[in-house]
Amino acid sequence: MAPRIVQVMGWRSQQYGSFERFLVALSRSGREMGVETHLVFQNRPPERFADDVEAAIHTVEAARGPLDARYVLELGRLLRRVGATHLNAHFGTDAYLALAVAQALGVQRRFMTKHSAPGRSRLTFADARHRWLGRHSERFFAVSHDVAERLATAGVPRSKIEVVYLGVSTRVYRPDAGDRERVRSELRLRADQRLILTASHLRPNKGVELMPEVFERVRNECPEAVLMLAGDGPARADIERAFARSASPPESYRFLGRRDDVPELLRAADLFVLPTAITEGMPLGTVEALASGCPVVATDVSDLTRLVSEVAEIVPRGDVAALAGGIVESLRRDGPEREQRSLAGRALVEERLSVDAAAQAYLESYLAPPPAG
Repeated sequence: MAPRIVQVMGWRSQQYGSFERFLVALSRSGREMGVETHLVFQNRPPERFADDVEAAIHTVEAARGPLDARYVLELGRLLRRVGATHLNAHFGTDAYLALAVAQALGVQRRFMTKHSAPGRSRLTFADARHRWLGRHSERFFAVSHDVAERLATAGVPRSKIEVVYLGVSTRVYRPDAGDRERVRSELRLRADQRLILTASHLRPNKGVELMPEVFERVRNECPEAVLMLAGDGPARADIERAFARSASPPESYRFLGRRDDVPELLRAADLFVLPTAITEGMPLGTVEALASGCPVVATDVSDLTRLVSEVAEIVPRGDVAALAGGIVESLRRDGPEREQRSLAGRALVEERLSVDAAAQAYLESYLAPPPAG
């Protein structure tokens, strides 16, 4: 019987980003290897994604808690109906219930993917919960070595943990001179202006709240700099007010809201900035930018220092002066040096961080013989 692999996502799908492109690569490679893929979301994902992915898409409303009988019954019926042979859960309350339901139904091949570093709170029994996930999973995929180390510290057996960077599509994220000029024209940018781009959910501690002060310092050194912020979230109003109080001219920064054209924006940008001040599982925005030939300044989170410090500026988290200094230094690089760095960044992504390599690693684990016992 052909393997039938069910991926259970514990979140609402709102975009067609790099994780969704990983699912596209996984489903396409799986089909070539005789694997049938089923995706379970809490809502219907974007139509562009649904058109591209070679998988059956199902929706099961989010679990309302760890004892949600409705969720258990609905997911159980789905797993029986599709004849699931494998299940891969992706964090959230849904992941715990999905693993428990799969085990109860006799789905022997169960996997877990951790997309962020586990918390350390004793009040939420974080370590105990992750040990439970480890016991009920054959393999625990971690999106970075940083996440893997935290899982091991929580008590997940190291023998079960496998680090797989989800990677990005170098077909989607790529340099394109013609596209760059078109997008810059649509954004009404002059040839002499230097576009700094951030793309982030606008919530506290994502570091975007530092950008009003950072950008004010940058403008003092590079008055040709323009900042655009792609993304939305609960902190947007506070960040807008902070910019209004800053000395940066209103025409020098722009809030773009949630965008579905980030690949095009990256081609148009002169610099991508990841200012996050909190732990990240693996910030793929930096990898997307490097694949697009866009220089990067990022804070020292997850595995970025070990992965991309040769081709990107990595600065301490929460350090306004270091962020501003890294941005100014990057903007002042001359043409040949900037071009060389851009080529090196894309080459690194192609070699070590491609979405196709990630899909292959998952499939190899799925299709390997199950562990003895």
